[in-house]
Amino acid sequence: MKNHVNEVMFNVATLCFFISIHSISPYISRYAISLGAIEWEVALLGPALSVTAISFRPLSGFLIDRGKLKFLTVAGILSTMAAQAIYSLSNSVKIMYIGRVVHGLGVALFIPASVYTATIVGRGAAGALVWRSAMIGLAATLGPAIGGVVIGLYGYQALFILTFTLQIVSALLSSTALKNLRYGRNDRRGSLRDLCRADFITASISILCYSSMYNSLTLLLPAYHKVAGVEIALTTLIFTVISLFNLISRIILSALINRVRFHVVAAAGYGAALLGVVLIALNPASQHVVLYAAATGIGAGLLIPSLQVIALLDIEGRSRGIASGIYTAMFDVGNIIGPPTAVLLGRTYLNALKVSTYLALPGLAILLSILTPITTRGSGRTFSIQN
Repeated sequence: MKNHVNEVMFNVATLCFFISIHSISPYISRYAISLGAIEWEVALLGPALSVTAISFRPLSGFLIDRGKLKFLTVAGILSTMAAQAIYSLSNSVKIMYIGRVVHGLGVALFIPASVYTATIVGRGAAGALVWRSAMIGLAATLGPAIGGVVIGLYGYQALFILTFTLQIVSALLSSTALKNLRYGRNDRRGSLRDLCRADFITASISILCYSSMYNSLTLLLPAYHKVAGVEIALTTLIFTVISLFNLISRIILSALINRVRFHVVAAAGYGAALLGVVLIALNPASQHVVLYAAATGIGAGLLIPSLQVIALLDIEGRSRGIASGIYTAMFDVGNIIGPPTAVLLGRTYLNALKVSTYLALPGLAILLSILTPITTRGSGRTFSIQN
C-alpha cells in the first residue's frame, strides 16, 4: 500500500512538473517575438535550454547512482521555479536566454531523476515507466490548453505565476514520495560499458532524430503563425490535439503493456509522427491540420514510451541512472541540432519547418533496420509488469 501511495504521489508530482513545461513551450517563441526576437533568436531558444541540459544530464545520472536522488529531484524543481521567475521579469530576449539556461539546468536535474524513480517505485519498472509516460502525456494535453487560455485572458505574466505554483506542488509531493521510498547508493560501480547495447544505442539515436523534428515544430510553427497573423487559438488547438492523442495512445499502450513488442510499436509510432509533421509543414493553416495533429500525437504517444523501455530495461541496475541521464540528453542534442539547422537551411519559418522533417528520417531508418531481424526471428521482446 505504501509503495502504491508513493507511486501516486510521484506521478502527480511528475504531472505538475510537466504541465508547467508544456504550458510554456508552445508559446515561448511567440513571447520572444513580442519582445522583438528575429528568426535566429527564436531558433536559439531551444538550444539555449538544451546546451545546459545536455551538460548536466550525464552528471545527474552519475549522482543518481551515488544515492543523490532526492537532492537532484528537489534541486531540479527549484531551478525550474527560478526560470519561471526570470521569464516573468524578462524585458528583452537576452534576459529570456538566461531563463532558458536556468530552465535547462532544472530539466537536466529533474528528468533523469524522474526516470530513475519510475524504475524503483511501484510494482514494476516497465509498468511504472509507461504510467509515468502517461502522466507526461496528460500534462502535454492539458499544458497547451491551459497556457493558451491563461495567455488569452490574463497575459504571459499570469502564466508564469501559475507555472511557478505548479512547481511548488511538484516539489512538495516529490519530497514526500522520496522520503517514504527506500533507495540508496548502489554498492556496485556502474560502467559505461553497460550502455554498449544495441537497444540502448538504437533508442538514443531515434529519440535524438525525433527531437530534432519535434522541437523544431514547437518553436517554428507558433513563430510562423505569429508572423503570418494566424490567431493563437489555432496554435493552441494544434498542440492540444497533438497532446490529447499522444495521451490516448499512451494509455492504450499502458493497458497492453504485457502484449506488445516495443520495437514494432516504436517503429509504427515514429512513422505516424513523421507523417503528421510532414502534413502540418506542407500546410500549417489548413482546415485539415487538426487531423494531421492527431496523427502526430498518436505516433508520439506510441514512440516515446516504447523507446524509453527499449533503452533502459536491459541496462544493469547499477548503471541505470547514468543510462537515464545519457538517454534523456539525446532529446537535448536534438533540440540543439534541430531548430538552428532547420533555420540555416530553410531561412524562413515555413521552409525551416519542412526541412526539419528530413532530420527525422535517420531515426525511422535505424528502427526499421533492427525491426526486420527481430520480426524474422520472432524474438521481439515483451516486458511484463513484473520486470
